[in-house]
Amino acid sequence: MKVDRLISIVLVLLDKNRISAQELADMFEVSLRTIYRDIDAIELAGIPIRSTSGVGGGFEIMPNYKIDKKVFSTADLSAILIGLSSISNMIQSDELRNALAKVKSFIPTERAKEIELKVNQNFISNFRLSA
Repeated sequence: MKVDRLISIVLVLLDKNRISAQELADMFEVSLRTIYRDIDAIELAGIPIRSTSGVGGGFEIMPNYKIDKKVFSTADLSAILIGLSSISNMIQSDELRNALAKVKSFIPTERAKEIELKVNQNFISNFRLSA
């Protein structure tokens, strides 16, 4: 899923100093072209990524950048959680559980109840549609 991959790429970039496009492509089992599109999407979202060409080159998030927990709107977080939750109901895997935990860590305390309510409402309405 693209959203999961984008979030994972951001977390990898925050964790590592620099990583090549090929390493990212291998890690996520996608093409180089997909990685370049993903990097563009991440930059459009406002995360400053620097690229370095040549030997030892790759992508990195600008030094001293920290993700503000308020970067995602309530609707963004709800959509991400709903998408990941619906997939995790079909496929049980550690990667999906980890991704859900990572996304939940972005939820500011003051918006937790509102987001939980939206996710639960969507889950209940989807359950009724499929039943």
